[in-house]
Amino acid sequence: MIYAKRYLSLPPYLFADLERKAAEMKQRGVDVIHLGIGDPDLPPPAFFTEALHRHLDDSDAHLYPTSQGDPEVRRTIARWFQGRFGVELDPDREICVLIGAKEGLANFARLVVNPDDVVACPDPAYPVYAQAGAILNEGLRQTLMLDPERGFLPDLTQAEGVRLLFLNYPNNPTGATAPESFFRDLAAFADSHPGTVVAHDAAYSEMTFGDYRAPSLLQYTRRAVEFHSLSKLFNATGYRIGFLAGNPELVLPFTALKAQLDSGAPVFIQRAMADGLARYQGADPPPEVRANLAQYERRRALVEEKLAEIGWEVTRSQATFYVWARVSGEEMETVNRAALEKGVIMTPGRGFGLGGKGYVRLALSQPYERLEEAMERLRTL
Repeated sequence: MIYAKRYLSLPPYLFADLERKAAEMKQRGVDVIHLGIGDPDLPPPAFFTEALHRHLDDSDAHLYPTSQGDPEVRRTIARWFQGRFGVELDPDREICVLIGAKEGLANFARLVVNPDDVVACPDPAYPVYAQAGAILNEGLRQTLMLDPERGFLPDLTQAEGVRLLFLNYPNNPTGATAPESFFRDLAAFADSHPGTVVAHDAAYSEMTFGDYRAPSLLQYTRRAVEFHSLSKLFNATGYRIGFLAGNPELVLPFTALKAQLDSGAPVFIQRAMADGLARYQGADPPPEVRANLAQYERRRALVEEKLAEIGWEVTRSQATFYVWARVSGEEMETVNRAALEKGVIMTPGRGFGLGGKGYVRLALSQPYERLEEAMERLRTL
């Protein structure tokens, strides 16, 4: 069979390989503690599942949705954005509902990237930016290294002349957050570089701890787009729901592009998302979400402490449910030994790019007691 060169240029998708390895080990009877993939173990809040059931009975729930999203859902998103970030959005021109942020990120690049256009991708980073964003559009990748000495923030001068710039804060995989000064610098870059499309992946904006609240890039510029995901907020990764917001010169054409690619997110899931967002009180999430965040914060404190005790260099964070740590030695050896000898699956840092070499990422998507067990196993590695 002859395949397209863009497909053959793709490296293996990291998380598919992790799932395969975990399944093989479980089949052999190994007690596996899977810390590789960010798939929440906590159930969705009751209000979210109740809304799903309720909206299944809507008279139009069985019909094709619109590519841009249900109009009332977009109006609810606009109200949420105003309360959460103080940014007023036009629901008819500046919001598009997504089938999850991953779909949005991958398809958005098809709107703006031509063959040989340069796509600036942070490194380490979520693989979709480089693979779906650059490779599948026959674009050229410009790597923006995230140096730990700079707080895992890129040097924006390295993005001069690119067509599309992807950034992501709070950051996956490092957990890094960006200060207001960086968002102001990024906004100034977007405003002064009209030939560059700035796309901010804010999938973890609502997964923050303590008194930290992640900002939106749209607070500082409207010459950008921002991707939001409700998967982590409502522990509902399988429902695939999120939205794109920002520059109407990009959002509206993207909506037209989506009409050629998909039929939109199921309307009952859209409305459940909207009902959940409507439960926010200004910038404060509902109590059920705060309770979930408290659990993730407690898990993070445990894992950060225990990994530091065994001599790993831990990146302390106030956001995401990932822990990013530099291991002693070569990280692939550590990851393979942890899996084969201890039944603990972690993600090797190099799966997120060359900047991840020497690091591992652990997802806090296991109960506290299982994380305690995993840390004890790693202690004897």
